[in-house]
Amino acid sequence: MHRDPRIDAMFNRDRTAAGFAVFVVWLVYGFTFWMMRDSFSQNGILPIMAGLGLVVVFLNSAAIVAMIKHYSEDRDSIYGTDVYYLDRAREARRAKGAV
Repeated sequence: MHRDPRIDAMFNRDRTAAGFAVFVVWLVYGFTFWMMRDSFSQNGILPIMAGLGLVVVFLNSAAIVAMIKHYSEDRDSIYGTDVYYLDRAREARRAKGAV
């Protein structure tokens, strides 16, 4: 089966954006933990907060990996609809005289 290269491009953009989002979440959680570590330590909750933070970033990362896996498996169906409507919109613009 021949796949439309636009579908691959859309999937690759989404995969890259998702990876970047996960990276940013890890950075934000890391920065927040670093800035709050003294307060956590003074209140005796440093291990609890470290554990909870790790659970949150792990679950977030696992969800994004699962989403990308699903998108990879069904990319023709998911992105094919977008390509179809993009093509229709382009045809409508051409019919009105716009390029």
